[in-house]
Amino acid sequence: MRLSCVTPLALACLVGSTPSAHADAFADRIAPLLEKRCLACHDNAKKRGGLDLSTRAAALRGGDSGPAFVAGATGKSLLLQMVRGPKARMPRAGDKLDARELDDLTRWVDAGAPWPAGVALKATGPAPVEERWWSLRPLARPPVPAVRNKAWVRTPLDAFVLAALESKGLSPSPEVDRRTLVRRVTLDLHGLPPAPSEVEAFVNDKRPDAYERLVDRLLASPAYGERWGRHWLDVAHYGDTHGYDKDKRRDFAWHYRDYVLRSFNKNKPYGRFIEEQIAGDVLYPDDPEGTIATGFVVAGPWDFVGQVELREGTLDKEKTRVLDRDDMVSSTLSTFMSLTVGCARCHDHKFDPIPQKDYYRLQAVFAGVERGNRPFADRTARATLEAERAALLAHREGLRKKVAAVRHPRLARLDAELTAQRARLAALPPFPPGAPSPTNGYHSGISPRPDMVKWVQIDLGQVRPLDEVRLVPARPTDFPDSPGFGFPARFRVEAADEPTFRAPRLLADHTGADLTSPGDNPHRISAKGQKARHVRVTATRLWKRTNDYVFALAEMEVLSDGRNVSRGAGVTALDSIEAGRWSRRHLVDGFGSRARLPDTTDAKIAATVRQRDELREAIAKTARARADLAHALLAPEVRADLTRTADRLAGLERRFAALASSAQAYAVVPRPPRPISLLHRGNVESPRGLVTPGGLACVTGPSPEFALARPGDEGLRRAALAKWIADPKNALTWRSIVNRAWHYHFGRGLVDTPNDFGRNGSLPTHPELLDFLAIEFRDGGGSLKELHRLIVRSAAYRQSSKHNEAGAKIDGDNRYLWRMNRRRLDAESVRDVVLAVSGKLDRTMGGPGFEMFRFKDDHSPVYDYSDLKKAHDPATYRRTVYRFTVRSVPSPFLDSLDCADPNLNVPVRNATLTALQALALLNNPFMVRQGAHFAERLTQASGEAEAQVELAYRLAFGRPPDAGERAAVVAYAKKHGLANACRVLFNTNEFLFID
Repeated sequence: MRLSCVTPLALACLVGSTPSAHADAFADRIAPLLEKRCLACHDNAKKRGGLDLSTRAAALRGGDSGPAFVAGATGKSLLLQMVRGPKARMPRAGDKLDARELDDLTRWVDAGAPWPAGVALKATGPAPVEERWWSLRPLARPPVPAVRNKAWVRTPLDAFVLAALESKGLSPSPEVDRRTLVRRVTLDLHGLPPAPSEVEAFVNDKRPDAYERLVDRLLASPAYGERWGRHWLDVAHYGDTHGYDKDKRRDFAWHYRDYVLRSFNKNKPYGRFIEEQIAGDVLYPDDPEGTIATGFVVAGPWDFVGQVELREGTLDKEKTRVLDRDDMVSSTLSTFMSLTVGCARCHDHKFDPIPQKDYYRLQAVFAGVERGNRPFADRTARATLEAERAALLAHREGLRKKVAAVRHPRLARLDAELTAQRARLAALPPFPPGAPSPTNGYHSGISPRPDMVKWVQIDLGQVRPLDEVRLVPARPTDFPDSPGFGFPARFRVEAADEPTFRAPRLLADHTGADLTSPGDNPHRISAKGQKARHVRVTATRLWKRTNDYVFALAEMEVLSDGRNVSRGAGVTALDSIEAGRWSRRHLVDGFGSRARLPDTTDAKIAATVRQRDELREAIAKTARARADLAHALLAPEVRADLTRTADRLAGLERRFAALASSAQAYAVVPRPPRPISLLHRGNVESPRGLVTPGGLACVTGPSPEFALARPGDEGLRRAALAKWIADPKNALTWRSIVNRAWHYHFGRGLVDTPNDFGRNGSLPTHPELLDFLAIEFRDGGGSLKELHRLIVRSAAYRQSSKHNEAGAKIDGDNRYLWRMNRRRLDAESVRDVVLAVSGKLDRTMGGPGFEMFRFKDDHSPVYDYSDLKKAHDPATYRRTVYRFTVRSVPSPFLDSLDCADPNLNVPVRNATLTALQALALLNNPFMVRQGAHFAERLTQASGEAEAQVELAYRLAFGRPPDAGERAAVVAYAKKHGLANACRVLFNTNEFLFID
């Protein structure tokens, strides 16, 4: 039964009072308190933490941490422990208990916790909006507070900061000097130091809007996107490899990194930025950025063994896929909404109102997402090329008919010679049968579409002269009889001296039109006159298997001086199936799919091979002579037209090849969604019913029900989630992003757990300011640059970072911003600033990442950072955001400086202080070499020691040295050398910290 409230009796009378008074007091004070503030989470149905407070017996049984109370012993009562004190953990929703409520509970427990027999409590209904957890309440524009020190306020956000300071008896710090300010805001927005000329220009600019002009210039620079894009990549856990034990490369992941940097520089509206990263390929199909942007969904680690090598239909395979979808769900919701939904994978969220069912509804959104390299050229560009090619081919066909109509006795003689040569070739004896083949050859990863690029290459060990490349088609014995299995419809063959093919030399280009499968006949490519160490075959249109597409070869032979030099060579591929009779190494083992290939070391076989090669070459020569003669007999205008058409077609095919090879990104590859069940305790062996895609019911504003026109359409699921997250009424989304921006500007967010706005996270120090910023940002079009302007122009941002004893006594952690926080440069900025100051920074933007390691492909690839050639290669002197990021083997130098772990979403960088950091900054080969470059830069500028030190200080610190500093550094440089003096400057706090 439900106990009714009868008499408003003061609970102070409980001790020593009558049983009826006990009942009245319980009904008047305690029951309503428990029902309103506790039962929403701790009733018979939910039992958060295992605790049920609906009956006295259940409360005494307790939950995971013991009984709710011990009658007569407040000090031992869990209930009181959880609700008392400035850091009270309960209630999770709404304000903490006030003094009167705490007193009521204390007196009640002291009185023996009287609870009338047979009385059961129940929640009085959902908490009103104003009592929901702070982050789940709708956004409401707060009034700008009135403050006493109005002269200090520069922007509305200053009023919120100052109001909090004044309420605590604190005062803001003075404004910082102009030299420190220009260095602070430049490092903040660019991650690079201001040039000495830029410092002096700002210091001497007397215009009242000089600072605003400086901020506008910084935000307009491409360096802004490089700096703030790096922050986003931390949260997206971006990397250029898969992770796990087989940490394979993702050679096209960099397109997503460049997309992020471009988006920041273009000031892309944040709502569009959200939608593109979750479902840009669906919502913006004609914009190539939409496909590239979905690299966010698949940015995290990926288990190659579980996804590729495990058999379909096994439990381990399904576990791998569940974990992969969990990463997509958790990353998306924590990045865009600052919620820890992954906690609900095995049970209802212990702290936040997220039931397990809602979690699996989110997994259903990603049920059709696969990963892979996906073309992103827009349809308009491809259609234009196709139309141009069709017109040229039709025109060429007309010209060829004119060629065929030419008659001449010499042409007839050449035709007869061709017929005789072909007959001699057909009469050559066949090769003797070889031993049965134990292998099939190389097989790429399986793709859902034919226009996905795959490549495989061999390393000959050294640069060699090339005669010919032979591609032997596969004809597997463990597959329905398929001559030419996997042989690509379109491909090109290239040679290079280094493995990344940055400067490839084209040997053959068949990317313009589909080729007829060669069946069991080797495809031969002449390479006379070429020298190379590496040979690569790139398939641009794959072979159709059943309902999918692959690239496969039985063998790849490279002839040099008449000998096959590829046997046993190293083989690298974009991806491959390493199972059964398929492997990269089988591409060069001397076997076709059915039998051993002819051994050209055998004299008889070698003679026959030479005869065949000579006849093929003779046939090709005769055919060329016939074509040349026919061409010469044409009218001059027809000849010129043929040449022009051939040149245009060749140029067109090069454009197609470039489009196919580089215009692909590691992104979402859609497929039909798999059915998703709610898993009891997260166990794939305990499904508890299918779920449909949807959002979170606890989020106020947008409906969590996704109305899908076609429920089985994978793309529509992601599009619905993207719209739900980007909805203007979704308060979490807009609070989350402005808090991240505040965090990166001040070193700590208004909520210092940027990925967790739930009950396990921190409370906001300035909740009204957070909502003010969220509404300003949302209603201002989601412009991040305007948000930056608002923050960095504020008086709060322009404060000095100097310590103040009076402020520290009240707010030692500077939670209320009575001064600016002093921050250490992050790992990437340290490296970039060193390169900028030494004069060696390469400002080239975008493209494939530079490699700070020696790479060797293997069963588990090798990434070796000990190669000093890499450390000192000028190609690595670009901004650190462009490095090739390896998940399994971090850069030792950057890792020592607390670089983000790409395996994890990193909303806050660690800030440690270790001896290893000091050793790395002083002795790492990179730092030693840059010290020498810095010294060289100073020497080139001046031969005078004092002038060199003057310039060194202006470059490194943005200020001139004082007399004592100048004398000390000059003396040190004379004794130990200028390069060592430069290394000392690199290791100073003033260089490594932003004041």
